[in-house]
Amino acid sequence: MDRPPLYVPRSLTRLALWLIAGNVVIAAAIATATWLSLEAGRTSDLTRARETTENLAASLSIEIGAELKQVDNALSTLALQFRRAGREPEQLRRAMERALADQRSLLPQIDAIRMTDARGQVIYGLANEERTLNVGDRDYFQRARDSEAFVISEPLFGRVLRRWAIVVARRLETEDGAFAGVVYTSLSTEHFIESFKGLTIGSEGAISLRTRSQRLIARYSAAEPHSIRGVGDVIVSEDLMRQMAANPQQGWYMTKTKLDNIERITCYRQVRGYPLTIFTGASTADFLAAWRGEAQQQGALAALVILTVMGCSVLVFLQQRRDRRAATALQTLAAEQGLMLDNDMVGMMRLRDRQVVWKNRALASVFGYAPGELVGQPTRKLYLDDASHEEIGEAAYAAIASGRRFRHQLRMRRKDGTPVWIDLSGAAVTERESLWMMIDITALKESEATAQHLAVHDGLTGLPNRVRFTERLAGALTLLGERVGLVAVCWVDVDGFKAINDEHGHDAGDTVLRVVAQRLQAGVRHHDLVARMGGDQFAMLVTALRAEHEAEPALRRMMDAIAEPIRLSDGSHVAVDVSIGIAFAPHHGRQAESLMRLAETAMTMAKRAGRRRVVSASSMPGNAMNATNSPATSVGPDAPTPVDAIDTPSGPAPEPGTEGSREAAPAAPRPQDPGPPAVPDHAFDESVAGEEDPGATLDGEDSSRVPPARR
Repeated sequence: MDRPPLYVPRSLTRLALWLIAGNVVIAAAIATATWLSLEAGRTSDLTRARETTENLAASLSIEIGAELKQVDNALSTLALQFRRAGREPEQLRRAMERALADQRSLLPQIDAIRMTDARGQVIYGLANEERTLNVGDRDYFQRARDSEAFVISEPLFGRVLRRWAIVVARRLETEDGAFAGVVYTSLSTEHFIESFKGLTIGSEGAISLRTRSQRLIARYSAAEPHSIRGVGDVIVSEDLMRQMAANPQQGWYMTKTKLDNIERITCYRQVRGYPLTIFTGASTADFLAAWRGEAQQQGALAALVILTVMGCSVLVFLQQRRDRRAATALQTLAAEQGLMLDNDMVGMMRLRDRQVVWKNRALASVFGYAPGELVGQPTRKLYLDDASHEEIGEAAYAAIASGRRFRHQLRMRRKDGTPVWIDLSGAAVTERESLWMMIDITALKESEATAQHLAVHDGLTGLPNRVRFTERLAGALTLLGERVGLVAVCWVDVDGFKAINDEHGHDAGDTVLRVVAQRLQAGVRHHDLVARMGGDQFAMLVTALRAEHEAEPALRRMMDAIAEPIRLSDGSHVAVDVSIGIAFAPHHGRQAESLMRLAETAMTMAKRAGRRRVVSASSMPGNAMNATNSPATSVGPDAPTPVDAIDTPSGPAPEPGTEGSREAAPAAPRPQDPGPPAVPDHAFDESVAGEEDPGATLDGEDSSRVPPARR
């Protein structure tokens, strides 16, 4: 039954659409007006900031240009005086020293003026305490030598003064025009920074002076007033490079400065006549602070108006919906009740005197009946037998008569006779009628059983795992004093398994483990236990032995059977052997863990002795006396001596019927992926097969059964 659509009057839907459309229009109008107003204010503030920084950049470019012009005039004067001076050395020295002193007094912003010879060696202008200096390797010297123009260097770290500066230089010539050296001076970074500090640039503004290659000469930032970070380097934004490429003379841009990550409105202006550019930046946080406060206020006001309009619209709609939905409430309730009763998951039926008077679709589906087939039929058809029908009837109707609900899980019967697990619950409707709900829980029951099985069994071989083996061994050990006999713990390790796993792959290794498990299982009695302990190691629990030596024949036959070739899925054959260690209770103890450790240690000794062997814990140092001095546990009066070590030759088993074949092991057919067990069932001596292992009653299933091999 499909859920009927809820009836909503068209007028209510139309009202909602109109209200939504009206709210969208109003919100859009308010948001647009607010945005236009704020954008106009932001544009005005940005324009004011740009004009301020442009004026500052223009005035600084003029000031720096004038300063450079003054230095240029001084250097030109010195070059002219050098050319006119006599060539007599002493006369030339006195004239140049006097000229340098005169010009130095006119230029307080510089540190020194020096002259070099044609090789770059400074000959005039060094203080007495200064050592000799050669600037022939400097770029400005080479440029001045090759040009008659005023030369300005890139930012340099001074060799004498040990600070950043730019060097300005001019060529010196003799009277005949030959190159005689250069005259130069330097303008330090600190000089420019000091001249920038007196300017008003805001709390996060910055002023920079760069060369034509964008190397930083000097930079003053109000946020970092003493920093010289970046001097001599080219650290600029992509916006600056794009703007300079478009107009290298002057312009402006707004971006985050790479040196300090502060967003600024930056204007630049080239110093006229010189390859320098001045940059003045005003922080948007300073210029847009007022605008941002106004934006917050207007945004909050606009949001408040929009929310108020929306709230009023919602109230109008809710009131209309309450009024209009009142007429559809009963219809919705009836539809929901119908969906609950006629669902696809929970079977439901109403009974009168244990006969079906109504049922839903799910009930017929659970039990496999046609839609109207169960109506009017007695409920006995749904039970497995008369006994369960009567039992549930007595318990259920007694509970219902007392006003309680009844619930029970049981197996019932489908129409085709197959059983199905049902979670059954019922309650009274009237004095004669009751309502019952039935849920198919077959899958849940099966998953619970599977989970219980997987918890104590190995997923690959289907054998019990270490947990189940330990439980069974502990159960057998608790009853050692109530009967005569020995309990043997055999620890089995597969020899040669790693080589097969490495050569043929993990799938081949899994096939070998399953075949070994089946052959081990086929070699024990039905009440003994074979378990996989992990990797290529197995364990066997053998009970009801009269003496230790009774294990020997069966273990020999089992080893022969396991040594038979195993056919892999690709058609090839491999062969493995096993090494076995065995410990007996009570000879070697009555604790499960200690017996398992002894058996494993004995197995390790068997592998060290050459593999394909059986070693008893009695043959281990410190355990031999335990076996020989223990009370006799055999059934007969003359119990044989305990097994010490059973050596079986290594190498492949001989072909059946040939000399040297094992008489105790019948010829076994080659397994067919993974192959049938190679030894007959109950390979142990049947003279003791009638004694059951008490530990086997600890669970209700055959925990040693090996499932079919997985293809």
